[in-house]
Amino acid sequence: MNARPSHPRGITRLTRALGLDRNPLRRASHRAEAWIRVGLLAVFLIAGPMAAGATGAWAYHAGISGARVQTAQTSHDAPAVVLHPVFAGGLAKADAGSQGWLRAQSQDTAASARAGEVLAEVMTLALMALALLAALRLTTAFLTRRRLAAWETAWSRVGPQWSRGRP
Repeated sequence: MNARPSHPRGITRLTRALGLDRNPLRRASHRAEAWIRVGLLAVFLIAGPMAAGATGAWAYHAGISGARVQTAQTSHDAPAVVLHPVFAGGLAKADAGSQGWLRAQSQDTAASARAGEVLAEVMTLALMALALLAALRLTTAFLTRRRLAAWETAWSRVGPQWSRGRP
């Protein structure tokens, strides 16, 4: 008979990865590193979407405002002079030197602003992920240094007893 309570494999693996399996050989620094990883992942999953949404909204409004300012500055009626004879829709022939009105249509500013919004959101998530990975890397390096120092200290106590009697 199996004396241990049965746990699904996923839960067992997760508790072992988080350092919650009560392994007596697990150092406190390993448990701290596991909880730091969980914390950084939680920060990314919670703060990431909020930061991306805020950055995307800012980029969208900046794009729309910029397009409106540009449209207001460049939108004015101006007479155009025909330099070469051109058929106007095949109905009439324009004379060289005659005046007419030129109509121009600007690009769709909302689509441009939406593209900027999506780009800002993606870049925010990417930069946040890189920053959190850098923080994890620095933390892991610090904890590894402490572990190695602790192992060196422990070995300096045990080593002479281990090698006693050997040349």
